[in-house]
Formats: sequence, structure tokens, C-alpha cells
Amino acid sequence: EFGVIIQKAGPRTLQIKRSLPGEIVPNLEALAHIVSPVEGIARKVEKGLGEFVKAAETLAIIESKELAEAKTEYLAALESLRLAELNFAREERLWKRKISAEREYLKAGQVLAEARIRVRAAENKLYALGIRKSDLKKIPENPPDSLALYSITAPFEGRIIQKHIALGELVDRHKEIYEICDLRTVWCYLTVYQRDLGVIKEGQEVEVEAET
Repeated sequence: EFGVIIQKAGPRTLQIKRSLPGEIVPNLEALAHIVSPVEGIARKVEKGLGEFVKAAETLAIIESKELAEAKTEYLAALESLRLAELNFAREERLWKRKISAEREYLKAGQVLAEARIRVRAAENKLYALGIRKSDLKKIPENPPDSLALYSITAPFEGRIIQKHIALGELVDRHKEIYEICDLRTVWCYLTVYQRDLGVIKEGQEVEVEAET
């Protein structure tokens, strides 16, 4: 009547279960802390807390005087390089035709080498400010009023779980302004008490239930 079963005594496998408190947290390997590599003013805040974003989608736009100066320096270096290449080609033709002295030809070559060094230095400065190589080639084509603008983009697809930026706010360099997480996988932190260490083993199955 009460489901009592009588069996012969013998070896059996005992199902020992423990109930442990835990916490569901983001997968730290799918979590990104978004910072601004440049200092400036937040001119646009495209995404808010809780929103889903795709990879490379714009989160915010920063207006940076530092970035504008670095891009201007780069454009000036490119123009100097262009003129140095033209002058070197001219001096090379004149020297080969024995119209110009070798000293002028060598001097033009030195100016060209120095111009190339300045371009590389300007490029490295922009790389340090977060400019990608693909964006570097577009700088000469962009309108002048866009030189100071820097787009903060999402590194991967995910959900915005933290937001620390507002329109018109001064954004410090390397200040965390967004936190994005891919929530398709999460981690579960369980608290194991000392008395249970003898029965908790790596590889055991765990059932997770939410408190109601």
C-alpha cells in the first residue's frame, strides 16, 4: 500500500545528491570591456543598456582633438612624401642626364627617406589611437569635419550589460564605457562547503534550478 519493497541485501550504488547555492554569471571568455583609446566628448550614444548589438556595430562616437591633430599630422606627412617623391624623380632624371650635380640627387634621396619615416611615425601614432589599417587609407578621402570623430564599435555580437557613457560627457582615455557579453553561454558559480568536499568530484553532472 505504501510502496515498500522487500529485497535481498546486497551491494548497490547510492545516489548521493547535494543542494548547493550558486550564481549564474556571464561567460568571462565571451565578455568585453569596451574602452575609448582617445580622450574626447561623446557626440553620439547609439546603443543603450540591454540592447543587442552585432559585431562592428557603432556604439558611440567620440569627438577628439587629439585624434584630429594626429590625422592632420598624417595628412601633412603624406603630402610631404608626395612632394619628396616628385622632387627625387626630377633630380634623378637630371643627374642621369648629367644636368644636375650628384650632391643634389643624394640630397633629394635623403629628403625622401626622411619623408617616409615621418609617414610611418604618423601611421604608428594613429594605430596607437585605435585606427585600423583599413580606416587609415580612407583618411585622405574623408571630409575635414570628420577628422576629430572616432567610432566606438562592438568587437563581437552580444548584449550590452553595462553602460557608462552619456551624451556630451567627457570620455577619458581607457575609461570603460560599455560592457558587452555573448549570453548564449553562461557560467555557474557554486559554493561547495567543506563537509561536501569528499563527495564532489570533477566531471559530475549538475542540475541547475532557479529559486522561485
